Amino acid sequence: SSGIHAEYGYTSCVKKLGTRLIMIFTNVSEPRDMNNKTRQLATTKARDMSELGITISIITLPAADGGDFNMEKFYSALVPDHEAMSPTNDIEDLSQRVHRRENKVRMTASMPFVVGPELTIGVQCCNLFGEPPAKHINLCSKTNEPVICESSVVRETDRTTLAPYEVHRSAKFGSQTVIFSQDEVDQMKVRSDKGIYLVGFRPAKDIKTHHVAGKSLFLRPTETVYNGSTSFFVALLTRLHAREMVGLVHCVPREGTAGFIGALVPQPEERDEDNEQVRPLGFHLIHLPFADDIRKLTYEPTNQPSPAQVEAAKAVVNKLKAKQFNSSLVENPTVLQFNKTLEAIALEKDKIEETDDNTKPDVERMTKRAGSEMQQLNSAVFPSGYDVPADCKKPDYKRVITLVQNRQREGTLAKVSVADLRLYCKGVRLKVSSTAKKGDLLEAIKKFLG
Repeated sequence: SSGIHAEYGYTSCVKKLGTRLIMIFTNVSEPRDMNNKTRQLATTKARDMSELGITISIITLPAADGGDFNMEKFYSALVPDHEAMSPTNDIEDLSQRVHRRENKVRMTASMPFVVGPELTIGVQCCNLFGEPPAKHINLCSKTNEPVICESSVVRETDRTTLAPYEVHRSAKFGSQTVIFSQDEVDQMKVRSDKGIYLVGFRPAKDIKTHHVAGKSLFLRPTETVYNGSTSFFVALLTRLHAREMVGLVHCVPREGTAGFIGALVPQPEERDEDNEQVRPLGFHLIHLPFADDIRKLTYEPTNQPSPAQVEAAKAVVNKLKAKQFNSSLVENPTVLQFNKTLEAIALEKDKIEETDDNTKPDVERMTKRAGSEMQQLNSAVFPSGYDVPADCKKPDYKRVITLVQNRQREGTLAKVSVADLRLYCKGVRLKVSSTAKKGDLLEAIKKFLG
């Protein structure tokens, strides 16, 4: 009955949901009073949910009778592709399993993957990383009614609003300024049909870290439009990974855009000792740069570290090496603090609850584990009598603030140099123009000090 209520909740929801997942926590291999009729009804209902895009996940607990939990008695028919794992009743282990099974992958688009003239499969583009889009509504401060933000182009001379056809674009060509209408600009753009088009293959070693020109996407197969997409997708991924190759593609994420060139980096599925999925199966679509996007930079020669400094740094790294780390278990402290603040405002709480920021270093623990090694590294890099270069020194805001305040009381503020005046504005967070002259700085500081 709980599954029926959950199915009704998903199917009756009019809003777009990021995931449809039902988790069943159980320590009983077979529910009570189970007969052939109820077993067939449950299996049919699970199949209907699967066709509606609802995923059923079984979280197994230690069996109530003290024996081993047996999926074959009932739940294997309910969820045929269930991943076997060891039952646990540890609350921390359970929370980690639930956290991993929550589908946080956000699908951005579904498009065809054109492999050849007569071969096309369907893929989904997902964002594995990145903050979700902000969901906020602008309200009027007086009435709390929703407001709509609109923008318009205004003529500088008489402040009249211009229609879209009255706005033109311009570009410099030598000493002349060439003017284009919006229609002419649209005709210049290279337009292609939406999709991913295979160009060829290259060894994976040819793709360097500095070749990444934008945020990557994650591709996984979908059978919505093209049947058999999953089989071909997995076969292509397995073969490329075995030969250490990547695919080169031309990706057009939206209709009517020029698109970009990219590399398909295969990622096989990876599971931990509990058979929990750590890395999903799919292709990383790496955004590669065009020839015009690559710049050649010149670097000034720098001093190389001595062998003693390198050995001291190695000792610190070895002492502070993390034995286990999983970024999927680290919550975003900014989002947590926002949710706590929102909860306090909504419930009219007097105090906002503090959140644990796991991204901050544990200084006490680090000092206990590698205190002597860090001290040796500091002594090797910065020996006694070491003179810090002027451009590496921190700005002395305290000195400048005291100087400006004393000069203001003495009436000799004009004698302070422009560099100190700008440093004072930065120290007290006084916004001034980057092109402001000394007179403008003095006027702004006098107004700030009253």
